[in-house]
Amino acid sequence: MKVIKVIQCYKIRRGTNYDKAIKKHLEQRPQWRNVFDKVGVLLNENITEMGLVADELWVNTNQLTKDENKKLFNKNGKLKSNTNRAKEILDSYKKIIAEEGLTDFQGWQLINFTYGAMRSQGQHLESFVTSENDIYFKADFNLEERTKGLVESITEIEYEEKYLEELKKGQ
Repeated sequence: MKVIKVIQCYKIRRGTNYDKAIKKHLEQRPQWRNVFDKVGVLLNENITEMGLVADELWVNTNQLTKDENKKLFNKNGKLKSNTNRAKEILDSYKKIIAEEGLTDFQGWQLINFTYGAMRSQGQHLESFVTSENDIYFKADFNLEERTKGLVESITEIEYEEKYLEELKKGQ
């Protein structure tokens, strides 16, 4: 027998700590472009892909062209800490992060994990961000219950109408 999962739709409840954390994340995110550029100058490389982590430097090692830089990072892209040069780069990176006002930056996934806005294995969750930095969700589980009221239930029609409205704004 096939189990049919019911789709439920939600939007973020404004004014909550979750809403504030997401809005702060979305406001800070564009500042990372400056970090990419400054890290590129620091390494004398063209860096366009980095992990958005304030206290650790992660880069896409496939973008590194200089052997001395390749030796500074693990295969997964994390800066090693076992050399003086790596320690200097990390110190410089932390200064860049501070200059850009990103020392308290939290990634999207960490925020969602902290506030329970995530799926478990076998569950489906999709979302989109509106031009007002509100988040709308579609899930096959009770997200309102999981987030302890940080999102509010809406109809699927409301979800789809908002999605279409945002698509039209993007044209």
